[in-house]
Amino acid sequence: MHLPYSEADHVLKIAYNLLAGGTCLEHLELRRRDEASLNALGAERIPDPTTAGDFCRPFGIWDIFALQESFYDARLKVWKQQPDSFFDQAIIEADGNQVETWGEHKEGMSINHKGQ
Repeated sequence: MHLPYSEADHVLKIAYNLLAGGTCLEHLELRRRDEASLNALGAERIPDPTTAGDFCRPFGIWDIFALQESFYDARLKVWKQQPDSFFDQAIIEADGNQVETWGEHKEGMSINHKGQ
């Protein structure tokens, strides 16, 4: 019995923290105090950074490798369930780069977030 959190709770909350823009375990505290985040996750509470750190501490590089392999194995199973027609066409979406210009007569020219 894992009270109050299971291993899956810890792993998911760390993943959700990353998806929400968190860059370290301390950012879990922001999620813990945000009622909208808790509601979106369907959670009454999530681990605090100290508890999450205690959970992560015993794991080594091979444990992380095993976790990544489990993701890889699950992904392969999902891809194998796709019909052959799924693989007929692939769409690649790419972002463009903004390049600074000093043109004086460029219609529609604008400034990016860096002021360039």
